[in-house]
Amino acid sequence: MIRSSILAFAMLGYATFAQAVHYDVQVGTSNGAVAGSKLEIDFYGDYDLAGKLPVDTQTGYKIFPGYFDDLEGGPRMTDDPGFQSFSNAFLYGEEVHFRAVGALSYWDPNTGAWGDAASSATVTLYGAIPANVWINYMLNPGNAAYAAEYNYYAGGTVYGADGISGPQTAAVDAANRNGTFHSHLDWKLSDSAPAGAYLLTLQLWSPATENGEQKYIDSDPFHVLFKSAGITQAQYDEAFDSRIAAAVPEADTWAMLLVGLAGLVVWRRRQVSAA
Repeated sequence: MIRSSILAFAMLGYATFAQAVHYDVQVGTSNGAVAGSKLEIDFYGDYDLAGKLPVDTQTGYKIFPGYFDDLEGGPRMTDDPGFQSFSNAFLYGEEVHFRAVGALSYWDPNTGAWGDAASSATVTLYGAIPANVWINYMLNPGNAAYAAEYNYYAGGTVYGADGISGPQTAAVDAANRNGTFHSHLDWKLSDSAPAGAYLLTLQLWSPATENGEQKYIDSDPFHVLFKSAGITQAQYDEAFDSRIAAAVPEADTWAMLLVGLAGLVVWRRRQVSAA
């Protein structure tokens, strides 16, 4: 079953989407480039999904789609979704960073169920290397401490079943003179990861300060749900749908509802008898 929240992808056909579509996490500020504004996220791209992103019923977070087999980066790498802001969202030079959250989840096409990713499966997000780290290493490549720090950031932020390794946070981009930026970082699925769907979580924040305090409020966390090579679009849709479908109450929840309903009926009968 394909829900309306992802029909824009499914109806136009996966082959077209995989080869030609551009899409980003749109980054804005709730009240402009002023202290106390909150970083806000939405969809921006070739399809009209702004304000229509599906929401994960388990966490309440928005879900962005992702395709490791989008043909642009090969079967295990992509640079979508990217990140983009528009005029006057930020002041010149203000940076936006991502923060990795939680662990990597996996949808198994054989069982149709979500669970922890295999120990061999990781997704890496390559953020920007801090300027001072890059300069120190370029000027002193033989310095072991500088080399270790450079390699730490160059290795990217790695999501696995046990959590995050590498830098938990790294820069996405800095605003230009118009207060905008547009950056496509690389995402990579490990070579030994089994075919399926992969879900990870991140949020955005800014190190910009005003009067010695953090200027912007962090964004809400959000998910990216990736399709790997080796599963069909229909299977990916099934994985997606299972995250946004309403949860079915557990047996004890049903029991509590029935007990409550029975009590209401008894109370109503007593009210009628008393009358």
